[in-house]
Parts: sequence; C-alpha cells; structure tokens
Amino acid sequence: MEHVAECPTRWITRDLPGLTFQSEVLPAPCLRREFNCPAVFNRAVVRIAAPGYFDLRLDGQRVGWQELAPTVSVFDRRVRFLEIDVTSYLTSEKRSVWSVVLGNGWYNCHTHEVWHFDKASWRDYPKFRFELEIDGELLLVSDRSWKVATGGLLFDGLRNGEYYDARLEPTGWRLPDFDDSDWEQAVITSPPGGILVKQNAPCCRVMERLAPTRIERTGNRVVVDFGVNLTGWCQISVQASIGTLFTIRYYERLTLDDSPLQPHAERLAQYVLEGDFQTDRYVASGDPAGETWHPRFTYHGFRYAIIECSEQTAEICAIEAQFIYSAFEQIGNYHSSDEDFNRLTQCAVRSYLCNFTGIPTDCPHREKNGWTGDALLASETGLFLFDTSSCYVEWLETLCDCQRPSGQLPAIAPTSGWGFNGCSGPAWDSVLVLLPWSIYLHTGEVDILKKFFPAMLRYLDYCCEREEEDGLLDFGLADWCAPNCIKGKVDRNFCSSAYYFYDLNVTAKIAELLGEFETARSLRTRSSRIRAALFHHFRHAAGNWGNGGMTELGMVLEMELVQGAERNSTAATLAELAQKNSCLAQFGIQGAKYVPRALARNGYIDIAWSFFTQRNYPGWMHWLSTGVTTLLENWEGSQSWNHIMFGDFVAFAFEYLGGVRFTQEFAKGGPLQIAPVIPSALDSFQIYCRTKRGVVKSRWEKRNGQLEIELALPQAIEVELSFAKQNFRQYGGTKRYIFPINS
Repeated sequence: MEHVAECPTRWITRDLPGLTFQSEVLPAPCLRREFNCPAVFNRAVVRIAAPGYFDLRLDGQRVGWQELAPTVSVFDRRVRFLEIDVTSYLTSEKRSVWSVVLGNGWYNCHTHEVWHFDKASWRDYPKFRFELEIDGELLLVSDRSWKVATGGLLFDGLRNGEYYDARLEPTGWRLPDFDDSDWEQAVITSPPGGILVKQNAPCCRVMERLAPTRIERTGNRVVVDFGVNLTGWCQISVQASIGTLFTIRYYERLTLDDSPLQPHAERLAQYVLEGDFQTDRYVASGDPAGETWHPRFTYHGFRYAIIECSEQTAEICAIEAQFIYSAFEQIGNYHSSDEDFNRLTQCAVRSYLCNFTGIPTDCPHREKNGWTGDALLASETGLFLFDTSSCYVEWLETLCDCQRPSGQLPAIAPTSGWGFNGCSGPAWDSVLVLLPWSIYLHTGEVDILKKFFPAMLRYLDYCCEREEEDGLLDFGLADWCAPNCIKGKVDRNFCSSAYYFYDLNVTAKIAELLGEFETARSLRTRSSRIRAALFHHFRHAAGNWGNGGMTELGMVLEMELVQGAERNSTAATLAELAQKNSCLAQFGIQGAKYVPRALARNGYIDIAWSFFTQRNYPGWMHWLSTGVTTLLENWEGSQSWNHIMFGDFVAFAFEYLGGVRFTQEFAKGGPLQIAPVIPSALDSFQIYCRTKRGVVKSRWEKRNGQLEIELALPQAIEVELSFAKQNFRQYGGTKRYIFPINS
C-alpha cells in the first residue's frame, strides 16, 4: 500500500495574493491528485473540509450525492467537514485521480449586499483539506503534491449566480493520466480559523426534479413555468455552436405577457447591491453530441425561468428544475376533509423545504439568511414533519458561535456582524431557548439542553442588563408583518418583555431538569418580577391588554401570564374580538402563531379554525385565491412569495386537530398525550407521526351522528387519550372510541 508522506494534512489552495475587500473575483480553483489504489482493502473513507462549497470526483465520477456542501458555519469559529464512505468508488490496483472544484459559497461572498458578508472576518479565497483513509491508515492527504489550475467556472456568487464557459474546461482533467505538467503546485495556506467538526446533519440534495408545465419560445427567448415555487436551479441540455451564450434569469412572478413583474422583482433584488441577481450564464463548448449543465455553488428561489440564447439557431433540448433542500427524512403528515386546507398545508410544507438549504432561512432568493425569528416560528412545524433535530442543533451551534461574550445575539446566523443592533430582540432571540426545548420535547434528548444551557443563561443575563427602570425590555422587533389595515399595532415593549418572561420560565424548567435548582429558583424570581411589571404597564383590566389587539391576548394566554378565572375571561375577550373582526388576520407573525393556539386551547376551536378557512383579506385562504404555491411574506403579497414565518398552522393542526402533544412527561418516558379538538366545520382528520418510540397513527371521523376516534400505536407507546371530559389509557395496538357527535 502506498502510504502518505510524513507531512500531515494541510489546508491547500492556489498561490494567490492576500484577499482584500477590493480583490477581484477569480475563477474557481480546480485541484487534482493521482494515486495508486491498493490491491486489497476493506473500507475507505474520505474526510473533506471546504468552507464555501466543493464538487469532489474520483476518475470523473461524482463522490456522494451532496449539494451545497458542507453546511455554512461561522468559519473562524467552526469548520464542518464531511466524512464519506468511498469504498464502492475505488478499484483495486487502479491508477486513479481525485479532483475537486471549490466554490465561494458563504466563505467568500465577494459581491456587496446590505448584510455585508463581503466584510466577514473569515473571508478568504476558497481552500480545502482532504484525507483518504483506507483500513484505518491515511493513504492520501492534501499537501503540496496536488496540482491546481482554473477551468470553466469563471464566476460564482451565492446571491448572484454562476458564469460557466465550457470552452475553458480542460479536456480530461478529472481523469487519470491527464498531463498536468503546466499546472501550478498547490500551496499550503492558513486554516479558516475555526475548529474542525464533523457534520452530522444531512447535506442538501436534489430532492425532486420538475418538468416544465409550460414553455414559450419567441425568437431567442424561452419562458419556462415549472408550476410551483421552489429552491434550486435549472438544468439545461443544449445543442449549440461553440461560444453560444445561454443566460438564465429566475423569477417568482411574471406578468401576463411573460415579462418580469415589477416592482416585485425589484423588491427582491434591491438588497443585492452589486452584480446580477439570480442569473446564471453558460457558454457552450460546441459539442456536436450536445451538452448538459447546471450551476453547482449557488441556488435560486423561483417558479419561472427566462432563458435567452445569443444564437437563435441554438436548441434547448431539455430543461428541468432541480428542487434542492436538506435531505432530512419525513416523519409526519396529515390529511383533512377540507381540501383547501390540504392545499394550504402543501404550500406551507413546500415553503419549509424551500427555506431549509443547510440552515433555516427566511427566503431562498432575496436573502438566504438564517433569520432567528423565522426559524423559531417554523420550528415546531418542522419537528412534526421531518427529522430535523440534527440540522437544528448544528444551526444553533452556529448561532452560539455568533453570540457575543455579553450574551447578545444577532438577528441572523451566521452573520458577518450585521443584525446585532436594531433587528435582534427577544421575539427573535428566543430561538436559543425555545427551539432546544421543543427539540427536547420531541426527542427526549437531554444532552441538547445541556449543550445550549450556558448560552441561554448568558443571553438572559444580557437581557437583565437591558432592562428599563420598570424591569421591562424595549428593544427588538414586535409583531412583524401585520396587515396594513390593522389598527393599534403591538408595542415592542410588550412583545419583548412577554418573550423575556416566557424565556425565563422555560429556562427555569431546563435548569430543574439539569439539577440546577438554585439557578431555577433565581430565574423564577426574575420571571415573577417581569410578570408584575407587565401587569402594571399593559393590563388595563381582565381581558384588556396593551393596545387591545389579538396578538397581545394570544401571547398573554399562550405564555401563561394569566391563570384561573382571568384566563377564562381573557380567552372570551379574544374570541369576541375575533368574531367581531370576522376572523380576519388582524396580526403579524407572532399573532399568527399565538392567536389560533390560544383560542383552540381555551375552548374556541371553531373560531380558531375560521382564521384558517375564511377567504377574505387578510387571511391564509385569501393567499390561495391568488394562486400561490408557497406562503407569502406579508398578507398583502407585496414582498417575497416564499416565506415560512406564517406556517405554524401545520404544527397547530398536529397538536390540536390531531391532538398530539409532546409534553415533558413524554420526553421523560411517560405516556403520550392525545387530545383532539374538533371544529364543527371539519368532517375528518388523520395523522401519521413518528415519535422516538415508534409511529403513532390517529384519525377521527364524523359518521352517522357519531364521532369515531381510532388510534394505532406501537407496543412501546402508552397513550393518554383525552376527549369529551374523559380520559382513556391505551397500551399499543389499534383501538376505536365512539362518542356522541355533540361531544
């Protein structure tokens, strides 16, 4: 067996001058290294780290299915590497070649945008670290023996697109016996600065391929409609003469005459201040057999593509959209008798997937940023639908790597330094407390709480330093994206302080679980003080809070600021207010989560259900009437058409219509609570939900004047069914329960 030299594994790249903010954009580096595969081996693995993105191949064959890998991190704090089993790729005693193309990704955001990733402290030219281990011994590592040059990828920008000239790609460079004598030797370069950590969360992958639903060609212009909004890119197969330029521009919306819809397209592009937005370019090599291409190191949010050919005789033989998102497994779904609600759910699920390309994002086009508030509001929907815990844990590590020593958090993670002052605040920052807690309730994994508990305490200490004289907080965002027609929007002072109160209580529960009882007592004392201040400043009378809107009442109820008789009167006031406003969504993203839940939890399921089914503006069904395939950023539809922050109704459906409640008791090994609440306007509902102890299936149906509930459980699960003021225990198996319809 050929063994690696004594020189240890190094970070390598091209020999380039030091990068500055004014450095030119350079073509993507291509690196190669030939080697002899041993005659006998059992297992081979590759470990590769490449801040930015990489395309790794062995003898020209792609290694693995990952896209946009590895997942972004705060590179000067943490660098993730992938470990890939390559046993099946290797051939005994064969002369082979490893080759890799390196993309800029998040590591070298070179175009100017409002979030200033071009000024990130970690920024540098792409580099990588590589190890081939066979049967426990290193056979090949990244060092000076690798050769490097450039190929056809002239430009790749995360928020811009790619420019690839196939004429410039060296023929056969990814195959053995290529003459690389005129290539440069790779140079050893400085590491990115962060600790090396293996990525455990699944990478992104092409999860779906969509054929066009409509293609219109006029001259050298082709308009393609894929029928739904998605995240990813177009793959084109073309027959064209050498030098033909194909320009692909991506859009969410077009006008009736297939022009970009302005000002919608302008609103999406206005934050990217340099270069083209959502635009790919491909220059044909002129291969008479045809050629196929798609970008590798960027992605777009789109439904439509407009392709322009520099030569009218060029033929686009095939085109498909490749839908890319983190390749986590689906573990839950549901179906209702209301087909419009099912369609709305499909929009939410697609929005969730579009906004999980390695990290949870706000939108896949304008920003691609890991907004903490969006992640929080969508997290319970994600935990019910998909096995997302490992993805969330790694993103929370990124958030903690962004946290300042004072405990302050940014509004986006990762961040180059943007978002600490003005956009972040408790309604967004609470993801650090509430998301680990939700993961624990779903998985029972206490270690997740242990991992993030110190960062939670640092954050709460930061909030303590930000308290006003009355003990309340007055920083951050409040009920974001409330409708234009609303009167009396929520005070930031109330919203931030209510979240602060809630965070203190949840962190106290975590402290108790971890045996930190003195810390728990201190946190509860602080929460009592904040509660008293909230009552003093915002409670005018029982059921009358703040500016008298729905969001305040929903938060008061769901964050358990009131109890007993006052809870009942507050819920009654909220129900009356909702009916008075015909269940129009008189709230933004905070109210969209808390108002329906507060109503359903307190005996007003029909009113809660009406928020999701009434068809007027502002409301979810009003969106459906406009032909959306993903959820919108605001009720008016004037901004992004692919946001997930209004998508908590999916988790609501699991918890209230399906009745599945992940409680602390279940996380500790106790029974699972199932307590469906049933709208009079809905005839049936069924769910599939994979828990840590097996799959739970539940359905209910109104039939012949009776309500039938059926539970199918694995033997490992005990369920406590609560319905019609009755409680039942079921230990595995399938069982039906019959109730009068008025129950």
